[in-house]
Amino acid sequence: MKTIGKISAFALAASLAAGGVHAQTSAPVPPNDSWRFKMQKIDDGFLRLDAQTGQVSFCREKAGNWTCETVADDRAALEAEIKRLNDRIAALENKRNDPQERFRTPSDQEIEQVMGFFEKMMKRFRGVVENLKKEWETEVPNKG
Repeated sequence: MKTIGKISAFALAASLAAGGVHAQTSAPVPPNDSWRFKMQKIDDGFLRLDAQTGQVSFCREKAGNWTCETVADDRAALEAEIKRLNDRIAALENKRNDPQERFRTPSDQEIEQVMGFFEKMMKRFRGVVENLKKEWETEVPNKG
């Protein structure tokens, strides 16, 4: 008898919710396949999926009343990260299109970094050439 009470309470809550949705919109309630909320029976109650937002809620009976609690979801964190990255892209694009940023002269520090890199590269290249020259001289004896 208790199970019938639960089912009837849920049916009443669902019909009230559907009536509330129907009262807010002028369009008739669509057939089951296109309803906004989808329900899935689980052991302790129901999972409710909001087809418009993707939010999932856990619905169950507590003290004779049906309550739905939002299920923890990473969706909000993912949307916040997407927004942060979109803002960063926009800032970088604005910086790239800024004429002062595009046509600026390098600082003394930047010039020193580049020159230090080239100096190191040339010393290393010179060492490679000297080693190859020594190897060549030991492999090929002087004719003379």
